[in-house]
Amino acid sequence: MALRIVPEGGWPPIPQKTAHPDRARKPARERGRQEDPAHLALIRKLPCLVTGSRERIEAAHIRMSDAAMGKRNAGVGAKPSDCWTVPLSAEKHREQHEGNERWFWERHGINPLRVAERLYDLSVALRGLGRPEAEIVQALTAIVNKARAEATGEPIGRGK
Repeated sequence: MALRIVPEGGWPPIPQKTAHPDRARKPARERGRQEDPAHLALIRKLPCLVTGSRERIEAAHIRMSDAAMGKRNAGVGAKPSDCWTVPLSAEKHREQHEGNERWFWERHGINPLRVAERLYDLSVALRGLGRPEAEIVQALTAIVNKARAEATGEPIGRGK
């Protein structure tokens, strides 16, 4: 049998954990997916970013990442935060996710991350000021129409 070494005076008692370590709270954007149902409801009332249609509009989450925009990939099977959404018709939404998403947006000449960022910033600001929904939708529609017009060369506000 091996000798057991005990310090003079014995071992000190094992400290009990009484509280969790004091950790600083991470900023909201670093805590995982942020949900904003009110913003998604507004996005669904806008025209399609690609076609201008107002039929069967869905809030399309942008999955691709872009370091310049501070957009990280959410990961396999994880949905991005609601701030990274744009309005797409059901048909275009399916196309967006069927193949290479970056190629989909490049083909249409649209930077969806910039549009999503503008939509979210304005949505949050106007909702924070208590503006009426109709006014918010009108302001967000102007962003969508401008982005589509820049991409297609069509006059602003000409949807299908």
